[in-house]
Amino acid sequence: MLKQPLFITGADGFLGHHLVQQLAKTYDIIGLVRNPQNLKRLRVGQITLCSTDEPLNEVFEQYRPVGIVHTATKYGRTGESVPSLLDVNVELPAHLLELGQKYNSKVFINIGSFITQGKGYNYLQDYALSKNQCSQWLRLIANKANTCKVIDFTLHHLFGPGDSDAKFVSKMIKAIKARAPFIDLTSGEQKRDFIYVADVVAAIELALSRSVDLQKPYTRADLGTGSSYTLRYFLETLKDVSGNTVTELRFGKLPYRENEIMEAKAVPDLLASWGWKPNYTLNKGLLLTVDQTI
Repeated sequence: MLKQPLFITGADGFLGHHLVQQLAKTYDIIGLVRNPQNLKRLRVGQITLCSTDEPLNEVFEQYRPVGIVHTATKYGRTGESVPSLLDVNVELPAHLLELGQKYNSKVFINIGSFITQGKGYNYLQDYALSKNQCSQWLRLIANKANTCKVIDFTLHHLFGPGDSDAKFVSKMIKAIKARAPFIDLTSGEQKRDFIYVADVVAAIELALSRSVDLQKPYTRADLGTGSSYTLRYFLETLKDVSGNTVTELRFGKLPYRENEIMEAKAVPDLLASWGWKPNYTLNKGLLLTVDQTI
């Protein structure tokens, strides 16, 4: 049976490369990356690669993907300009959805973030604003032409092996595995819905197959476990599964960010209606992440 083509942005990123590993079993993956000659996570020849410098209309004309999964993002952590942030977080997905409509793609899956729900939360403000604007544009474009269903996922606190060293969980794992004498932290009472990357991949794979059942052109849905844990519990569990009895977790040494989100928990109603549920407990996900982190 011939595989159908599937277009994935950020294919060499954290979530993107996990998606490629799983979805390449059933789809022919066309992966969009910034530089095909400078891959960090993908194996050469694993998928068909295209660069962000290529005319995407020609790529879609050639491959006509049945679906699009937009995982590429810029956070603005390293001083990127606002136009570069908008280019990846707003203009690219809007352009891809229009191409999907033109070339008869069945579904467009966007990966958003729970931090857009914060009121006055000052962390990564440019990023949060751009992701909110992306959702607004996707809804508008989808409603103009009901030819490519949009599933706009609000992704909660993703973790797993292979994430960027700049991310919080990766930093904590490195410090705990290195047996750092201490780590200064906030009081750690903020709650997050931590979801292991394999569960996210399974949810996206299911959404690709079930999007045909959606009645509306645009659907926004949570992507998380439906349970939340305090940051204190998360880090104490991480330390425990790492077998670290040395590092002191110094809770209360740092202040909370201004207007900190104190509780974020997904309500994954859409996924649950399709029979999805997380397969990885927090302990199991952390153990796998620690074991596979160098």
